[in-house]
Amino acid sequence: MRTVRKGSTLGIFSPSWTVIYEAPKAAARAEEYIKSQGFKIKRGCLWGKADAYRTGTPRERADEFNALLRDPEVDILMASVGGRVTNGILPYIDYEYYAVNPKPVVGMSDVTALLMALYAKTNIPVYYGSNFITSYARLSPYHDIAFRSLCDVLSYDGGYEYTFPEYYSDDVIEWWSEELWEEKQIPNEIITLNGGKTTGRLIGGNLYTICNMWGTPFMPQIREGDILFIEDTEVWAGNLESQLAKLKICGVFDLIGGLIIGKCRQFQDGGTGKKFFEFIYDYLETADIPILAECDFGHCAPMLTIPIGVRAELDADAQKIKLL
Repeated sequence: MRTVRKGSTLGIFSPSWTVIYEAPKAAARAEEYIKSQGFKIKRGCLWGKADAYRTGTPRERADEFNALLRDPEVDILMASVGGRVTNGILPYIDYEYYAVNPKPVVGMSDVTALLMALYAKTNIPVYYGSNFITSYARLSPYHDIAFRSLCDVLSYDGGYEYTFPEYYSDDVIEWWSEELWEEKQIPNEIITLNGGKTTGRLIGGNLYTICNMWGTPFMPQIREGDILFIEDTEVWAGNLESQLAKLKICGVFDLIGGLIIGKCRQFQDGGTGKKFFEFIYDYLETADIPILAECDFGHCAPMLTIPIGVRAELDADAQKIKLL
């Protein structure tokens, strides 16, 4: 895997939503920010393109990713944003080339599909972290925290312990708006739902996308002792219950050794009066594993970067997560 440092080039691919086409000023703001940090940007061939609700056909979107993967100038591949149809590109990704010539691949939300597929096919760690627009078109201090986390996690050698931010924002941004906004500063509170300490392989991402991929050859097998991390956004309680039921029926909650729950922006509690993490905790019933909730891996800002496929230590009592 390449060393990431100042001067490295981020290749931006667009596997689903047409956000750069819809919000060119947000894209310019994100590009300006990355360059101000001493990094370079390589635009994928679908930058600013739109084919109705998507940036191109499944093969065109895969070709964009593959081209950036093979480009010797590109050091890191980062998704512009998520959406709903990233899974359409999975049959056309060049896994054989990636297995021999890996580069860090970063994204979140619907990009979970691509991250899971790359890991399932090659066993090479990938990174659930910043999408280009939704992290770096943000305002200070949230883009700074997200970028520092990305660089720290991509370059750590040995142990790395997360520091959670003092504040967060759950704003839903209209990226195409002409007006800048003021970011909220909500006091951050990490919550221990069940104490204990465990070590295991980190696996997870967006809950909706994971459930949508379940049973396909692009979904990694959950192993005994894994530390699962899940997050979602604007999800309705009924849909959340259906997704949790799927994981339970498939035996996931009997296998995992720990659980990390990310923040959920605008959870629709369906009249239950429960928060996102409370709903999940109740559904686990008597699972006696360390569970940490309201962590900064998700659709709120700032988005910290968490690797898939790396061993970690979860200490729910001390509210600490450490990469090993």
